[in-house]
Amino acid sequence: MEDVPRSEQFDDIYFSRENGLEETKHVFLKGNNLPAAWQDKDSFVIAETGFGTGLNFLSAWKLFEETAKPYQTLDFISVEKYPLTPEYIKRVLSHWAEYFDGRIEILCDQYPLRIEGFHRVKINSQITLTLIFDDIKAALPQIDARADCWFLDGFTPSKNPDMWTKEVFEQMARLSRAGTSFASFTSAGDVRRGLQAAGFLVQKTKGFGHKREMISGTYISDNKPCEPLKKPSKIAIIGGGLAGTACAYILKQYGFTPVIYEASPNLAAGASGNSTGFYAPRFNSQRDAISNFFIPAYAQFIRLAKSVGEEIEYNPCGELHFINTPEKQKRFDLLVKNGGWHKDHVHFVSAEVASEIAGIPITEQALYLPDSGSVNPSKLCHFYARDIEVHLNTEITDLSAIDADAILLCNAGGVTNFECLHWLPLETVRRQISILAQTEISKNLKCHIHFGVYLSASREGVHKCGATFQKWFDHTDLIAEDHAANIGNAKQNIPAVSSEDFEIKGGWAGIRAVSQDRFPVVGAIPDEDNIYVAAAFGSHGIVGSLAAAHYLADILRNGPKSLPLETLNALNPQRFLDRARKKGQDLRKTVIQLKKTINGKIHEKNFLYKI
Repeated sequence: MEDVPRSEQFDDIYFSRENGLEETKHVFLKGNNLPAAWQDKDSFVIAETGFGTGLNFLSAWKLFEETAKPYQTLDFISVEKYPLTPEYIKRVLSHWAEYFDGRIEILCDQYPLRIEGFHRVKINSQITLTLIFDDIKAALPQIDARADCWFLDGFTPSKNPDMWTKEVFEQMARLSRAGTSFASFTSAGDVRRGLQAAGFLVQKTKGFGHKREMISGTYISDNKPCEPLKKPSKIAIIGGGLAGTACAYILKQYGFTPVIYEASPNLAAGASGNSTGFYAPRFNSQRDAISNFFIPAYAQFIRLAKSVGEEIEYNPCGELHFINTPEKQKRFDLLVKNGGWHKDHVHFVSAEVASEIAGIPITEQALYLPDSGSVNPSKLCHFYARDIEVHLNTEITDLSAIDADAILLCNAGGVTNFECLHWLPLETVRRQISILAQTEISKNLKCHIHFGVYLSASREGVHKCGATFQKWFDHTDLIAEDHAANIGNAKQNIPAVSSEDFEIKGGWAGIRAVSQDRFPVVGAIPDEDNIYVAAAFGSHGIVGSLAAAHYLADILRNGPKSLPLETLNALNPQRFLDRARKKGQDLRKTVIQLKKTINGKIHEKNFLYKI
């Protein structure tokens, strides 16, 4: 066929010149005895080394939908170090557009930003894709799953030897169970011997086209299979803010029946009730558990926001982050260097270019995120919950009285009101934003700009400016001094508007919950059966809550996890108990004493001790 795609990094083709689709069918589908292998399984997991153009995924997806029963599910996990653009994928696969019947377009519409990390894509109720943009040696040890079969599809071993190493084969064994199959186009001796040494039974079979031989086989160790995925069940969600509604929205996609219980008369009654919220990643100078949670979460939210659009006031206007201190210069340099970002999604711009982007004069060099922007968090919560059973004005104090198969605690700082989490070290932070009428100069501001605090792009004649950061207040009354501080920061950092008078049109204040280590708390609550938590997202609740929801769905269905193992450990509420235990402390008893001392004002407790 014409226009066979070729890798620039490895000078090798992505699929056969003779017929890539027929090669996939012969090598990977037939080589793994598909579809027969999934006929008796409620769930099936395919793991792949080398996503490439996505041809193998599309073929497995189509075959599964054509042959599986409606209740069966397919998880497809694939690693790709050099992701292609969706435009390129669509072009090179266009020859088979009719055969795939719209699936290429769906894949390209849902294709993640090219940023390193674990990217979860929920294609539909049956098909789930976990696409990992990373080096194979770094990615495989971080996967928490059990594969039913493997597609070994790296480029030829002589051109891409790192894909065919002892470490890769040993990780394949860790992620396999007795009887897990594999298939590959290559029959190279080193590959055969490496797989055999890792515990795989290997056989040569007829190759595709001009290739005389290929290999396939099974894992022969005694690894136990995963427990079967749970049937959809009723999940009670405490809290109707971003965390709770996002969990409800995602759990429904995985086949569960979520029910939201909200103590207030409305959804988004707390910190999620802001009318403007920025979706942006949390900036870390190193790629670690924190960045591996927030950066893919950012990419994930962008895909959702694009699909929803104006209903949630989606405004993808981009963000400029001023580099106005040496510390920021150093941190942003490391972020770009270590974060695994493609230059399409984050790069430095001069003050001159920043001025062109912003539409007003800018005097600072900046870090530019063209995909960032804002949504209306309150409307987002209502979108998430629009097809969900919701009980408003329903305060839950006794979890044992709830009729559900599992319970998710998603009510921010209120999670510590329950006995099972009274020990959790959370703090609360008050933040106030100012709503300012646009001025003659500021009305031209086309993107959001950040300079320690922020000034939003002009929308409907106003800007949002803020936000203050106060641990010591626990009320949401508007404070005049906070408005003055917000305006003063804007004028100090943006000389173009320093001489203008901003008219205050209103404001908003909210209380956010943060954990002691400033990382969200997501996962099973220690020593409790079927009770989970998703809280402490701080100022990144828009993106973080969505990623947390997918992870909780994975726990509940006992499926492949959407996040790296190191991130799962960092999210786990057990971490606080473990740290205390290492210091010879009993965190549960310590917090009970503090609660009594301060009359239950839990938001103050963590100023009195450190874990």
